[in-house]
Amino acid sequence: MDNLFLKYMTNREGKQEKPRMSTQQPGPVITISREYGCHGKRIAEKLAEILTSKSEASGECKVWRWISKEILEESAKELKLSSALVKELSDYKHGSFFKDLALFFSEDFYPGDATIKNTIAKYIYDEAEQGYVIIVGRAGEAITKNIERSFHVKLEAPLDWRAGVVAEEEHINIVEAQKKCQAQDKRRAMFRDYFEKGKKDIDFFDAILNCKALSDDEILELLVIISETRGFI
Repeated sequence: MDNLFLKYMTNREGKQEKPRMSTQQPGPVITISREYGCHGKRIAEKLAEILTSKSEASGECKVWRWISKEILEESAKELKLSSALVKELSDYKHGSFFKDLALFFSEDFYPGDATIKNTIAKYIYDEAEQGYVIIVGRAGEAITKNIERSFHVKLEAPLDWRAGVVAEEEHINIVEAQKKCQAQDKRRAMFRDYFEKGKKDIDFFDAILNCKALSDDEILELLVIISETRGFI
């Protein structure tokens, strides 16, 4: 299946559009990918608060924001579908259901798999171009990799550690938690592969951090240092 988003990115400069008045460089953007059980959203929320505070202290007064569920919500609005359905389809939860619907409805009425993924990607890229944003998940690292002022981190941890976190937080047994981690990791990998095309993590991520070995505060400190070093704040 063609990756329409990559075509969009290739051809965007050739579109008959009014030129942008601003010559501001795209970004900065930080993307956080995570294995299930690693708290990417919690890290993103705290990081946005810290970076905003530091920006205000420097007199620049740039407000950092983080987005996660908004990616699906805004994409759903454009596709005229519920955000829950967009999430399920982009997570490959109902593959056979999706194929059955495709047999009965035109793509104008019911968007195809590629349309859903590329709508999500366009929203992510547009937000990244505006800058001062932290993007959690949804292959943000691959979609925004060509933005010079960007940093891409992946949060990982051993399966047994992540299963322990999930079991405690979701009140399920450890075996169920391990299965859920593996299933969620597989779904996320399938979505990312649409944009990454099977390339290795090293092609997209600038850093891979072990959540078992590092506390939230240590991860945040590292990301703040990187942000300062790269001139994001």
